[in-house]
Amino acid sequence: MKIMKTLFSIIFPAVIIGFFLIQVSPPGQTVQQSGSVYPEKVKKVIDGKCYGCHSINGKSQDAKDALMWDSLPGLQKSKIIATLDDIIKVLEENKMPPEGAVKKYPEMKLLSEESKILQSWAGAWADSLLK
Repeated sequence: MKIMKTLFSIIFPAVIIGFFLIQVSPPGQTVQQSGSVYPEKVKKVIDGKCYGCHSINGKSQDAKDALMWDSLPGLQKSKIIATLDDIIKVLEENKMPPEGAVKKYPEMKLLSEESKILQSWAGAWADSLLK
C-alpha cells in the first residue's frame, strides 16, 4: 500500500505537469507541420506574414474567426475546400494582410511572389481534395 501511495504521489503530479507543459506554446510560434499540408515555402510565408494574427495568440478575434492555420487541416473536407477558396479570393483581391496592419507593420505586406506561393498551394490542395 505504501508503494502505491509513493508511486501515485510521483506519477500523478508528473502527469498534471506534463499536461500543462503541452498546453503552453513555445516562443516564436509557427504553424504546425500538420502532415506536410504546409510545404516549406508555404510555411515560411504563413509564419512570417499570417500566423501572427491567424493563430490562437492572434490579437484580432476577427482574424481568428476567419482563419486559424493550425485548425485548417482538421476541418471537414468541404470546409477545407471552402477555406482554401476564400484564401485564394482574399489574396487575389489584395485584402490580406489588411491595410491597417500593413500601415502599422510594413514588413507584413505580402510580396507578389509570396501571394502567388499561397494561391498556388491553396489551389493545388483544393484540387487534390476534390479528386
